[in-house]
Formats: sequence, structure tokens, C-alpha cells
Amino acid sequence: MRRKDILYVDPSSNLIVTTDFSSSDKGGEGTFTFEELYSGPEELRGHSYNLTLPYSDVPVLGAFLVGRFGLEVLGDPAEQLVHCLEELIIRGELSPAGGGSALRDEVFAWCEEAGLSPRRGGLDRREVLLTRGEATVELTINSFNQQIIFQESHGPVADRSGLYQLHLGHTTLGAVIGVLEGRDPIPGDGLSRDDRLYAGFRAAAARGELELGEPGAVRDRVAGWLAAAGVPFQSYGSEWKTTLLKVHRQRNDCIFALRMTFDPERGAEGIRFTESYDYLPLADDPGREYAYTVHAPYDCLPALITYFDQRLGRTSTGSPQARLIDCFTTLITRGDLGDNLPLRDNHLRVATWFEAAGAPTTTDTWSWLNSD
Repeated sequence: MRRKDILYVDPSSNLIVTTDFSSSDKGGEGTFTFEELYSGPEELRGHSYNLTLPYSDVPVLGAFLVGRFGLEVLGDPAEQLVHCLEELIIRGELSPAGGGSALRDEVFAWCEEAGLSPRRGGLDRREVLLTRGEATVELTINSFNQQIIFQESHGPVADRSGLYQLHLGHTTLGAVIGVLEGRDPIPGDGLSRDDRLYAGFRAAAARGELELGEPGAVRDRVAGWLAAAGVPFQSYGSEWKTTLLKVHRQRNDCIFALRMTFDPERGAEGIRFTESYDYLPLADDPGREYAYTVHAPYDCLPALITYFDQRLGRTSTGSPQARLIDCFTTLITRGDLGDNLPLRDNHLRVATWFEAAGAPTTTDTWSWLNSD
């Protein structure tokens, strides 16, 4: 048996509320799905919030709603539940006024009160607001954990050099819209709150306020707007990784690389220089990797910059991270570091220089062998 009902439609917010029942006469477990779907005329998929239950729980939920709200008793379990939900929407007991996921979450709470264990789900809404090369700014409304996620990313997906996020609860949606529209009012006639959120960020991007530069700068800029308005959020991501040199040694099918990583949250290992070797599978060799790393405390960054500027006889410019990266790029150009040196010599040279700069220095070796 398969049954799908449309319980409610609101064209002003592009909202459609549906139920979907599937049961099996062959011993398989059927399901019940309640979905709160937002899909505008120009959206291919839209986004949704849903919950699912085993079909065997349908009579239990229907009986609970009848008892709690004094609703009419009908015979068929699916018909009973559809009737209950439609009646509760008419009464206002089940209302979309709370914004995205409000309907799904109310039904979810009733399921739990009835002693049931529903599963949340849905389709996220994700939009890339800005792209510059391999760097992007995007916004996601996460349907599962009820979060708004603002994300700045740098580098290809397989080798991120930086990923920086802000996480906000759905309950902050109105406040975030207020922050954005306070910077530049956006006509909100006919737009749902979700649409107004995206419109506000699109407008900020059009004004150049989300323009990408050094990793993490856009995320921190938006965090500043929210903090000034007292909007609660969680910030994630502090690592900035850059590849200084990457060479494919064809003679032994090895990827040789020199990388620099900054992470203020790593304390004594906040600055890391890594010399790595990735031997790709070859004949009867399944492949292996080796990495040799030098660590220094993040707060030694000024001392390291001063040391390398003096060593190179120049004055670098930019942020502290960019200045140290520029110093190492120059060292590679001069041949003081690079693919021409013996195994481990790059990281040993850097360790010696870090110590000469007065930085407490440690080293380590990492290896991996393909066991397939």
C-alpha cells in the first residue's frame, strides 16, 4: 500500500506539507514520512525537514493525537493520522509560524511523547555565494541538526588548505536576517525567512563584503557582525595550510612536497614545516608515504619572521603568516630548500634555522604503508 497526502500549501513561503505512507503485505517493514518542503518556482530541489517512523507506529501516533486533542476517531490508521494532522493545522496547534523545521519538530515532539523514536532527516539547502579560484564562500541550512552553516573554504576538496565555519542554531534565523538587512535593507515582500537569509548574504557578496583574501578572513568578518549584534554562534577552523613546493618524481613515481601549516590552537606545534614523500603504487609495491615535520610554538612567529628577514637581507610584508610563507618561497627559489636536497635534509635545515631563531623546536617522523 502506498499513500501520499498534501496537508497544507503556502505559496507565499513556497511551503508544502505532506505525509507519505508505505506498507508491505510481504513481511517487510513499511514507513511513515512527514515532510515540510520548501521549493520555490525556480528551485530544482528546494530543501526540506522530515521525520520517519515504522508503519507499525502509525496507529500509536494516531491514537495519541486523538486522546491528547480530543479528535474524531476513524477506522483506517493512515486515514486517522492524516485527519488528525490536517485538523491540528486548521486549529493552529501545528503551525509553520516558527519558521523552517517548526512543523517537523512539533510532530517529532508528539512522537516522543507517544513513546516513539522518530528519525529526523531532510534535504539541505546549500548555495555558493562567491568563488575565487579554488576558494569559495557558501551558506547551508542543515535540515538534520537544525543549523545554519556559513563556510569559507580554500583549496580543492581533496586537499583543503583551509576550512572555516560559523554554526548557528535555527532559532537565530531572525536575528541573522536583522544583522544583514541592517547593513542594507532587502525588500522582503513575498520572501520566506530562509529566502531573506540568502538574499541578505547575496547582497553582502555583491557589495564586496565577502571578498576572499587570506584564509579565515571572511569567516571572521561575518563573525564580527554577529558578535556586535549579540547573535550566538560557534566558530570552527583555525588551521592554514599551504603547499610551498610539489614535484612528481617520475623515476620512482613519488610525489615530493614541502608544506607549511599554521594553527594558533595547536600551541607548541602551532607552526609546522613538513617534508613529505608519497610513493604511488608501482609494480609489486602497493605504495607508501613518509613525512618529516618540524614544530615550533605559534607565538614564535614574530621571532621567526625577524630571523628569516635578516637571513635573506630583506623586509617581508603582509600578515605574519604570509610573511613567513614568502620567506620560505624565497629560500626555495634560492635553492636553500627544495627537491634537489637529500632525504630529510629540508626538514633538518629548517629545524636548525628555527633553533637559531630561538624557537623551542621539535621534530617527528610519520609513515604509512599500503597494506592492500
